[in-house]
This record gives sequence, C-alpha cells and structure tokens, in this order.
Amino acid sequence: MLNIVFGLIAICLGIWGVANYWWYVVDFLSAVLPLMLIGGGFVAVLAGMKNSGLKMKIKEENGTHPKTKTPVAAADDLDEEPEV
Repeated sequence: MLNIVFGLIAICLGIWGVANYWWYVVDFLSAVLPLMLIGGGFVAVLAGMKNSGLKMKIKEENGTHPKTKTPVAAADDLDEEPEV
C-alpha cells in the first residue's frame, strides 16, 4: 500500500514538473532522442547481421569455419541431406 502511495506522489510530482518546466523537458528530449536513435540503429544492425548469417558469409570467403577453422562446405552442398 505504501508503494502505491509513493508511486502516485511521484507521478503527481512528475506531471507538475513537466507542466512547469516544459521547455527543459523539450531541450532534454531534443538532446537525448538523436543519441537513442543512433544507439537503437546500431543494435538493429547488429541484430540483423546476427540473424542473416552475414558473419558466416564473410568467413566463408576465407574458406574456413570461424570457430573450428575447418574447411566450409560449398553453398551448393548445404541443401543436400548428409550422407549416412
């Protein structure tokens, strides 16, 4: 119950602060928003590289698997089922 009361007080003080110091909030957001967009863009690019297998394709050009250093199969062999 005490957490709810303090939470409501914090919300009220936050609304009051935003209302009274609106231009400070706008200045803060105008400074932080581009930095957040840059950081989010880097995260999105890295996640896309991880999901697309781009690193593996780059390493395939060298002819070895990046972790085991064993030769990588050609791209045509990947669709076939392994021989038993």
